[in-house]
Amino acid sequence: MRFFLYFLGRSVCHQIPERSFFIHNIQFPLCARCTGIYTGMFMGFLYILIRKRHKGNKPPSIKYVILMIIFLLPMIIDGLTSYLGFRSTNNNIRIITGLMFGVIIPVFIVLISNFDVQKHNTLPIIKNYMDILGMLLTIILPFFLIHFEHVIIWWLIASVSVLIIPFIYVKIFYIILKNLFSSLKKKQVYFVASLFYLIFMVSLSLMNKFFLAKFR
Repeated sequence: MRFFLYFLGRSVCHQIPERSFFIHNIQFPLCARCTGIYTGMFMGFLYILIRKRHKGNKPPSIKYVILMIIFLLPMIIDGLTSYLGFRSTNNNIRIITGLMFGVIIPVFIVLISNFDVQKHNTLPIIKNYMDILGMLLTIILPFFLIHFEHVIIWWLIASVSVLIIPFIYVKIFYIILKNLFSSLKKKQVYFVASLFYLIFMVSLSLMNKFFLAKFR
């Protein structure tokens, strides 16, 4: 199971040890930033599901979109400034900015998935500021949990952060295919999207293992 998590994680992450968290000397299958992004996405989808907004199709108002974009910026700024050598960063900053980035993304994925240009979209995903605050509050738990030195926490965070990856990318491929081939049935689109993801995941994982092996 651990090998599967590492293999799946390698399709989206460099897995460099210096940029990753460890529990009992066991490296997480994703680096700190990717762990934050994908765990944040899981928490975002979970919040939307619990609040019964998973069928939402109404775009948030401009003020909410601007606010959400503001919460995306810290990770972008942290990544760019550290990679360009303007400043140094650390794994705590990487994971918290990753969580802030990831928890917002499901709003846009759900919207694009449900939005219909030919219909009147009336079901909101974000109703007010409290929804955005509620989503941000969900990331507090994984941020503190990852600092507990217990193997159960490793399995919990590792599984959540990695197993959400197929869901996200199958969903993205589904959105693309649905718009390109509107005549296909929903199950057919999901089947093709799943095949595309499988090819995508295996190819990237093998490429990552070959080209980035020297950094591990």
